[in-house]
Amino acid sequence: MEDELQLELIEECNVLHRELNDLMTNDFDRVLVETTEILKTSIRLLKRSDDPTEETTAKPVLLSLTHPQNSEILKCTVTLLGSDITAADVVYKAGTKVQPPMNNAFRTSIATQQMKYWFLQQLHECRQHLERAFHYVELTDFERNIDQLYKAIQYLDLIIDCINNAKDNILLPKKKRIDDLRRNKNTSIFTPAIPENIAFSFYIQGSKLSFAVYHTSVHGKASGYFKHYIEANVPTLADLLNQLSYMLLQLQQLRDKLRIFDEYQNGSDWKLMAGKQKQDSIGDLMTAF
Repeated sequence: MEDELQLELIEECNVLHRELNDLMTNDFDRVLVETTEILKTSIRLLKRSDDPTEETTAKPVLLSLTHPQNSEILKCTVTLLGSDITAADVVYKAGTKVQPPMNNAFRTSIATQQMKYWFLQQLHECRQHLERAFHYVELTDFERNIDQLYKAIQYLDLIIDCINNAKDNILLPKKKRIDDLRRNKNTSIFTPAIPENIAFSFYIQGSKLSFAVYHTSVHGKASGYFKHYIEANVPTLADLLNQLSYMLLQLQQLRDKLRIFDEYQNGSDWKLMAGKQKQDSIGDLMTAF
């Protein structure tokens, strides 16, 4: 009876051994090949518009940013190319919303012919994380066998971390102080210049491009900031997020499967199977002599 249970256990371990071998020799490369193609496409999509050395899949996207509740205070139309805003027209008329009142509308723009662009740091950092993930994919050149299981898990963890960081860069914009926004070198590309009591901010949040205006408002001896923002959906960013989510799902599922096998490999049942197979091999060798 004990021998039968041991044989059943060994057979079960053999089945798991074959499944792990299939994961390492087939699924691992399949997922990496698919990941490589998505990474290449995403990296080309986020290239700098003024970098002529790289191939790009990015096309200029004309966006009209709006806010349904305050459509008359702030209007902005931009052209987005890769990780840059290459053209923009802004009309801002706060009126009595600020003190002292702003009677005339402020108009300014980024002219395409100036060849000066608003650099979206979030998209640039997103691209850097994706390039790092691509680098790790290229390093997975070890033999696809069971002995390399731990190394495969390590590389999957590194790739997943990079893609998660890339996704976070788009989903979670970093908060900046008003003074930092005023000192942002991007603001110098607008003509006419932005007044000292006004700050501009373009940022990405999910699949949307947002534009915020911060305006110093003075009431007697007290002062504060009036803020208004508008936004627009960016289809290419929605597609990018979908691709990153899909890629993460595939990588995480593969990693989780490999981790389960790693636990089996370190367990007593797996070691029992390995010991039994070793004994059988020695027996076969002795019989041959």
